[in-house]
Amino acid sequence: MSTTHYSPSASAADTERYIRGKEDERGVAITCDVPGGPGAFSARARALTQNTTREVEALHYRQSFSDEEFDPKNPEHVQRVNDLGYQLAKKMHPDSDCLVVSHVDGRGKKPHNHILVLNHNNRTGKALSDYRTFHDRKAGNQKGVQSANDELMREHGLSVVKRLEHAPKDWELRREDFAEGSLDREMGDRMSAALADPRAVDKAGLVSVIEEQNQQLGDDGDRVPRMRLHSPVSKKGKRAGQETWTLYIEDRRGESGRAERRKRTSALSADFTPEGAQAFFDYHQQQKEQEHERSTRQAEAAERARAVAATARQSGDDGAVDLDPRRRRGAEYEDRHADRAAEEARGVREGGQRGAGEAALRDLASADLNVAAAGVEREQRTARRNRVHSRGYEREPQRGESEGLSL
Repeated sequence: MSTTHYSPSASAADTERYIRGKEDERGVAITCDVPGGPGAFSARARALTQNTTREVEALHYRQSFSDEEFDPKNPEHVQRVNDLGYQLAKKMHPDSDCLVVSHVDGRGKKPHNHILVLNHNNRTGKALSDYRTFHDRKAGNQKGVQSANDELMREHGLSVVKRLEHAPKDWELRREDFAEGSLDREMGDRMSAALADPRAVDKAGLVSVIEEQNQQLGDDGDRVPRMRLHSPVSKKGKRAGQETWTLYIEDRRGESGRAERRKRTSALSADFTPEGAQAFFDYHQQQKEQEHERSTRQAEAAERARAVAATARQSGDDGAVDLDPRRRRGAEYEDRHADRAAEEARGVREGGQRGAGEAALRDLASADLNVAAAGVEREQRTARRNRVHSRGYEREPQRGESEGLSL
């Protein structure tokens, strides 16, 4: 199941920077029709619109999937999500260049695509007019984005939403509503980044991350405007007894006529309210607990392995599994017998060295024959023992008896 949202982008460069990340770190899967690295797509968008009266440089779609169909931790699933985003772009605008960036860093970490389509038809040279609404439009029999997406899902055997509704207005959908470079957009971007930080497991953690942001440098090399979160408890009205969050940001540009620009978080995004932020807190806390549990299990397994190794060293065991003690004793006996034969051979060799010429060679050959004979005798004795074990009524010949067995 997937939902969609559409918003026009007056600055493809700003939107591309946001969906890619400042260090091109946000996209877990990326497909782009325009060759070149980050910025190449938006540079083409700018080149196509700078000599026209078009105010929109690119159409920005978001396609969100359920984690029940695609696992955000599975690279193959994420790549398929990216492929579906590209197919949706080409289904709606087959003659336009597009950029598809897949994320898994939103609320609940569900996989979703950001789809940018250049507002230019390469075949006709005109601006795009189709698929610029969520719902179908009766005028001109034009289909909305969600209808095109539902058709694509059916083609791939995926589920379809039962009702055509707008997705909740989270920051990624509201962002285009605020002017590029404005303090409102900067507050939203920074609040969104702070909520996505794994350390934001509660309000105190969120405030700490925002304080850390205040020490960073902006694109111009200066320290970013200082931002803070104010969270008083309402004393009256419908929200009496509940927290109301407000963001304050240093206003160096004079947008507000005050030292700080302030904005109620609910006016920016539902994600930025205490209730919306709790979903991020719960997710990060869950991930933290799971990581702690994994580390504990790994430490316990390592400790058990060390204990087993220590016990093996103390007992002189080499770690092998002894399935047949009798066979092992027999093997030890044969090894000792072979060792004695080797010792005897070495003694013969050493004695032979005291001789000279052919006598030494004869002694050495004799020793080798003794070792070979000992090996043959050992093999015969093993064969007889095996036959005795396999036939209960037979016995092994005693010393002095015939080497053969009577059946």
